[in-house]
Amino acid sequence: MLAAERAAPGDLDLLDEAIERMQAAKTFEEFRRADVRLHIGVAEAAHSPRLVALMTEVHGHMNDVIAGMGHPAERLARSNGEHRRLVTLLRRGDSTDAALAMREHIEQTERVLSG
Repeated sequence: MLAAERAAPGDLDLLDEAIERMQAAKTFEEFRRADVRLHIGVAEAAHSPRLVALMTEVHGHMNDVIAGMGHPAERLARSNGEHRRLVTLLRRGDSTDAALAMREHIEQTERVLSG
């Protein structure tokens, strides 16, 4: 919600760049770096240092778990589609739908992680 309310156009341009890097990624490692960049970028777009620190910590804890999973191309494409939807909502300043989109993205990630 904060990112939808506070993001500057440049903040969102960086998120678009991360989405494009995920789209063009040839390896999961490339995809993952851009994915982490996007998620931390959303926190940065909220202009909340505490949220940035927490997001960085969460991704640090998740790296080993995510690295040990399978990464089918269709799952990565679906995830990146969710990212695109989120950034579109952030550009509109639609904090309610952006929060719902992020919640759905997190819930989808939880389902994947739980097997």
